[in-house]
Amino acid sequence: MKGIRFSWKDFWKDLGTRRWMFLLAAGLLIVVVFVPVGERKENGQGETDSGMEEKDQTGGGINDYEKKLEKRLTELLSQVEGAGRVEVMVTLKTTSEQMVLSDYSRQENLVRETDSQGGVRNNSDVSEKRETVLTGGSASQQPFVTGEVMPQVEGVVVACEGGDRASVRAEISAAVQALFDIEVHKIKVCKMASQ
Repeated sequence: MKGIRFSWKDFWKDLGTRRWMFLLAAGLLIVVVFVPVGERKENGQGETDSGMEEKDQTGGGINDYEKKLEKRLTELLSQVEGAGRVEVMVTLKTTSEQMVLSDYSRQENLVRETDSQGGVRNNSDVSEKRETVLTGGSASQQPFVTGEVMPQVEGVVVACEGGDRASVRAEISAAVQALFDIEVHKIKVCKMASQ
């Protein structure tokens, strides 16, 4: 009687795609559960500064994103020659969207039936199943997020001191169009009222 020999080469060859996907999902789950997200910093009074981080993550969401875009765009456009003082307003098409990991399976059964008169019938039965992969303990399970799609910019209005000059308007419009890939008619550059 021969002993059973284990070969890694045969093991990897026999391992199917579905098992690979399971192993990958299990590995990702282990990494998510056991790797710490960030370190807490302590201020001089012995309290943690996690309140600021939580506010940034759960705060105004879409409004915060708009404000950050407006601030960065204002800083950039104020550097355009002849623009002077700049104010910017950005509007967004949609909200941000999170992409979650899901387990997908499809099973197809084909049955061929022949009746007593010689007729042949083919019946096909297809079943699909999609389940969201969850992380966390049983009390606080959340979907496993693989990425986030940020909202698209709908339109931009720029008011600047040099907005009455065609060259400044053209430069600002070209810069905004290059940054956000929006049509020119959705960008308005105008002269800022003097104060």
